[in-house]
Amino acid sequence: MDTFAALALATDPASPALLDRKPDKKTAPLFTVDMYKQIFGQSAYQTIITLIFHFLGPTILGFHHENDSDLQSKHDKIVQTLVFNIFVFAQVFNSINSRRLDRKLNIFEGITRNYYFMAITLIEVAGQILIVFVGGAAFQVTHIGGREWGISIALGFVSIPLGAALRFIPNEPVERFFIKIRLMPNPEVLPTIRPNGEWNSAIELVRDNLGTFAHVRGARMRASSYVGKSRKAKRSSSVSQPVSLPSIMTMVPTLVASSIGAGWAPQSPSGLSDPAHFDPSKSSAALWEGKIQIHPDTDHNDPVYKKWGPYSKPDRKS
Repeated sequence: MDTFAALALATDPASPALLDRKPDKKTAPLFTVDMYKQIFGQSAYQTIITLIFHFLGPTILGFHHENDSDLQSKHDKIVQTLVFNIFVFAQVFNSINSRRLDRKLNIFEGITRNYYFMAITLIEVAGQILIVFVGGAAFQVTHIGGREWGISIALGFVSIPLGAALRFIPNEPVERFFIKIRLMPNPEVLPTIRPNGEWNSAIELVRDNLGTFAHVRGARMRASSYVGKSRKAKRSSSVSQPVSLPSIMTMVPTLVASSIGAGWAPQSPSGLSDPAHFDPSKSSAALWEGKIQIHPDTDHNDPVYKKWGPYSKPDRKS
């Protein structure tokens, strides 16, 4: 019910309604308030019913053994099997409830399209029935009657309406309580400076991102800047080893790829005719010369094309 339930939930197909959901912040916690409500609510319910039937099971079921040790042992096994059964069916129905992590009540939306979920759920139920009837001493269970099966399924089904009730609980007071007990971070608190006096993590993150974007041009990584940094770096104090010919040959594809990625050309232009400095854009020289470039797919009968043409100088007066 753990491994199979994880597989069942992981196979749920995506729906177009997910596109309407707002994106989460990068600093958002992994567990949301809705998830915490379900975790604590369902766990508390399963713990309570398990302990009640574990300690008060014979009384609830009306077992009277009257100092008969064999009958008492049989009744204890029935109670243990019932407790085990209740817990398993509560988990099975809670897996259906866990298909939604928001506050919407329709937990069966799209379930008929997920054949894996339905098949795995049936395997879980069939496996539990097989354990009870065949498990015997291996699982320390025994055969139970229809009354015990009905109690197990009914108490397990309570997980679904309980999940709906937990969704009706407002998130704001629950979130304030979780923040107060430090179960969730306070989103209104800004990052603090580290004790060693370095930049805080937020500024460092922005600095790293800007440093990365500074080396990107035209969706290509400018390798020349990294090459320059590597040349300026201090040489290692260790003794350098001679480089063999095979190792040099293995570096040739990397050097060629990095040169092409950096915009290298056999006959590179120089001077002011290439103001972008090896920028792959074809319009850089035209823009420097004050020309206007029309898109090549523009219709020749278009007034813009007739007035400006593929390359023409703009009218300074206009």
